[in-house]
Amino acid sequence: MERKTHYKMYKAGKNWVFAMLSTIALTGVMAMSGNTAKADTVAQSSTEQVAKVDTTSATTTSTQATTQVEKAANTTNESNATQTSATTTTEQSSSNADATSSSQNNKQATTTSVAASQNTSVANKDQASSTQSSTTQKGEEPKVETPVNTADNASQKYVNDNWYLVDNNTGKNLTGFQEIKDQNKVVYYAPSNAQMQFGWQNINNNKYYFDNVSGAMTTGQKYIKGNWYLFDNQGVMQTGFQKIANQNKTAYYNKEGQMQFGQKYVDNHWYLFDEVTGAMQTGFQKIVNQNKTVYYNKEGQMQFGQQTVGNNSYLFDKVTGAMQTGFQNLAPYGQNKVVYYASNGQMQHGQKYVYNHWYLFDEATGAMQTGFQSLAPYGQNKVVYYASNGQMQFGQKYINNHWYLFDKVTGKMAIGFTNIPDQNKTVYYSEDESKLGQMQFGWQDLNNGRYYLDTVTGAVQKGQKNIDGHWYNFDKVTGKMSVGFTYLTDQNKTVYYSEDKAKLGQMLFGFQTISGKTYYFDKVQGTVATGQKNINNHWYLFDNKGVMQVGFYDLDGGKRTVYYSEAKSNYGQMLYGNQVINGKNYYFDTTTGAMRKDTLVFDKTNHTLSYVTNEGLVAKNMKYKINNVEYVFNVAGVLEHLQGEANIAGNWYLFDNNNHVLIGFQTLKDRRKVYYSPDNAQMQYGQQNIDGQWYLFDKVNGSMQTGFKDLTPYGQNKTVYYASNGQMQYGKQNIDGHWYLFNNVDGAMYKGWLMSGNDWYYYNQQNGQLQTGSAVINGVGYNFDGNGKQILNYSIDYRYALPAGKGDDETAANNYLILHDVGVESGAATNARYFHDTVDTNEAYVTFVVGDGGKVYQVGRPGQVSWGAGRVANHNAPVQIELGRTYNAGQFWQDYVTYVRLARDMAGKYGIPLTLDAGGAGTRGIKSHYWVTKNIWGDHVDPYGYLSRFGVTQAKLAHDLLYGV
Repeated sequence: MERKTHYKMYKAGKNWVFAMLSTIALTGVMAMSGNTAKADTVAQSSTEQVAKVDTTSATTTSTQATTQVEKAANTTNESNATQTSATTTTEQSSSNADATSSSQNNKQATTTSVAASQNTSVANKDQASSTQSSTTQKGEEPKVETPVNTADNASQKYVNDNWYLVDNNTGKNLTGFQEIKDQNKVVYYAPSNAQMQFGWQNINNNKYYFDNVSGAMTTGQKYIKGNWYLFDNQGVMQTGFQKIANQNKTAYYNKEGQMQFGQKYVDNHWYLFDEVTGAMQTGFQKIVNQNKTVYYNKEGQMQFGQQTVGNNSYLFDKVTGAMQTGFQNLAPYGQNKVVYYASNGQMQHGQKYVYNHWYLFDEATGAMQTGFQSLAPYGQNKVVYYASNGQMQFGQKYINNHWYLFDKVTGKMAIGFTNIPDQNKTVYYSEDESKLGQMQFGWQDLNNGRYYLDTVTGAVQKGQKNIDGHWYNFDKVTGKMSVGFTYLTDQNKTVYYSEDKAKLGQMLFGFQTISGKTYYFDKVQGTVATGQKNINNHWYLFDNKGVMQVGFYDLDGGKRTVYYSEAKSNYGQMLYGNQVINGKNYYFDTTTGAMRKDTLVFDKTNHTLSYVTNEGLVAKNMKYKINNVEYVFNVAGVLEHLQGEANIAGNWYLFDNNNHVLIGFQTLKDRRKVYYSPDNAQMQYGQQNIDGQWYLFDKVNGSMQTGFKDLTPYGQNKTVYYASNGQMQYGKQNIDGHWYLFNNVDGAMYKGWLMSGNDWYYYNQQNGQLQTGSAVINGVGYNFDGNGKQILNYSIDYRYALPAGKGDDETAANNYLILHDVGVESGAATNARYFHDTVDTNEAYVTFVVGDGGKVYQVGRPGQVSWGAGRVANHNAPVQIELGRTYNAGQFWQDYVTYVRLARDMAGKYGIPLTLDAGGAGTRGIKSHYWVTKNIWGDHVDPYGYLSRFGVTQAKLAHDLLYGV
């Protein structure tokens, strides 16, 4: 027998594999044909079919290799790796057709796949395996019965590339499902053409799959062209949810029968199927590519909204199913609350610290709590506050128009008195349940006293406070309001705070009756009065505790006895004048209140004189000797005297008719104008201020003085002037054709030089008269006009004079007049302007600058310190003069003459000797800057260097200053 080996190509998945076919040439069969031509044709056909069968029967190894290649191709489908098995020929005694071998190998592959599934519990979709008798339909779907016939006496025929099954008895082709027992497979022959079917077939509204090589009906799981399918044991393709028991999974097959992977929306529910095994997932699942975790219930359905899993609540987005974490508002889910889900999705309860904040979630509902919350149910004895965002609050918070304080660490709400260090205040938070924790303001009556809390800041007030126009005092430590007598240490005073409920705690002022005793409290300070006190022009006496005294009291160490009224109308007031006390007539000094003894007293009301005896009683209706002179006192106690002057006890009085004494200005018979004091009716002497005017009365006879008076005998070193009415005069006065100047305050007559504005005047040192005409003063000749203004022999330009506030305003001592030259080749105006403009930066200037043809420019003010020669010299020189430079001899001599004249003029006015550079630092006179350098300070040698340019020596300058030019 000749054997021929062929290779047939099959497509398994994406891979092409080759199966070796062995062909047996049966020449004997061909010889039996009667019609050669037809026989050839038929024989060829029959030979191919039979041969195929034979070959199939005889070449088990080849078929196995084909199945193995298909399996390998399916296994490595994703990597596109093709595996080809080597061909091994093994003779078998069985005459099985090729389909039988294929079916056997298919079953073998299925068994292998099941074994793998049992070991791994996962069926790889890239693994070409089938599992039989291992599936159940989900639910109670009706089982489809496939009508399978058993071909006990039939032969498989391969004709024209198609397989047929021929009944051996009738020779007819069999159709429908046929069980080929010896090949352990069920195949299907189409009724329409009796051909064996391969691949997908729709039969009686059911879908089947027949092996593309063996035609074996597929059962169990099958990986076909990149998809897993499931066929029941009747070969019917399954759809929908299917329980694969031996792999302990439920999978889902779409209407095409394909196993589904990943997320799928099925019958209004989302499911998740393992990307590898297709197993329906349950429980929490992480969808990586959607960055979400979802939850599938035991039916595999994705859950939405609130769900209880185990003993925990979770929230899943109502659209995406994504497990929610963090804060969530459940209003969209039908519950008016905010809750919090931890990173594991579990709803939180109780106190939780989230993102650096404390929150509180209801133990039962998980609802985020806000507002005031007592944490006692949560094991902490405190009340805290959660803001509208649920965060526990700390520090001071303004809530519903009230201030609260929560501990910076624990959040505990403060109650009672609490110190706030950073605001330097102590406040009070209510302990009353109705307003617990609220900062209080204004008056507060607490268990141990009364307190006042600032109406703006709430600060407990301490010390003295004015509230609504009343003064109160609060303890400096506790803030408790004071009542009763209180000593204020910092003000060293005792005050009284009312104990009356109507005005409790208010500082009292004025007269107050306390526990039956009278006190007086200063109307401004509230200080309790002690000792003598003048109140409303009345003197009172209070003991060291402030109790007002009445009756007789010795004051001033017993030097005077006074009396404080016991009458209700003037209770406690010191009494004056004649007073009847307990039936006796006393006289108290009208000024001091002292009880008079052995003295003559003046009654201001009646203008009479009375006498008080050594016993302090007024002499009445008697004769009484005063200094051994007997006087008569009538029944009213009035001294009776004739009209005219009377010297009584060393004092002069003037009597009128009816025993009245006269007071005020009186002209006596000898034409003396005298003055009797309204206080005691006695004649006055010396200086007296009467009705705001000063007068002078002769110290011996009391006569009023007029005209110029030297007050040295009266203890004042000044000359004044009293007009004809006796009043002292002030200001500028023309007296007897001469002008005088009197001080506006003390009336002292002015003498010497006076600068008014920029003009100079001179009042004669001897008689004070304003000088006019010519006069030699301090060795210098001056001229004055008819109004007394000095006529200068030079002119002054004031354009560079420093304004008020610039330069030095201190008055210099009248010791030196200092002469300079400018030190540079420039004129007077240039230097004056420089001094003026740079006084603040260079701090250098003088009083005058002379030059430019005999001109004088004033910079500083005469008499004041200028800054030209060092501090010591400056403060001793009321005038300093600079001389501008020139090379023009004519101009120089004009400048020089003015330089000398100005120096002599100013030296004469300030009483500075005209000597030049005489003596040392203690010698007054005119000084050169060179002299200052040698005797006091500095390094200047001016003005001699410049003066010598034109032949002026120091000696010449000294001569000209002394005698004039």
